[in-house]
Amino acid sequence: MAVPPSYGDLGKSAKDIFNKGYGFGLVKLDVKTKSASGVEFKTAGSSNTDTSKVAGSLETKYKRSEYGLTFTEKWNTDNTLGTEITVEDQTTWY
Repeated sequence: MAVPPSYGDLGKSAKDIFNKGYGFGLVKLDVKTKSASGVEFKTAGSSNTDTSKVAGSLETKYKRSEYGLTFTEKWNTDNTLGTEITVEDQTTWY
């Protein structure tokens, strides 16, 4: 005798709309790109249609591989600017 199939996944994609953080009344946009010179850009924005609050951010990242340096700048609509400089692989072992 065959076992009846499980219907646990039936309608799963419709349930995901309510369970996976898809916000109604919230519009989001995320964009990532890289320029020909190697600068990476990330922008993000969101708008809440219920409260009319709009938020956004911009992040740029530039790497100087020959020196092991990475420069990262972050700016958001709260007018907060952050700068991070990372140095990697610059130790010499004798």
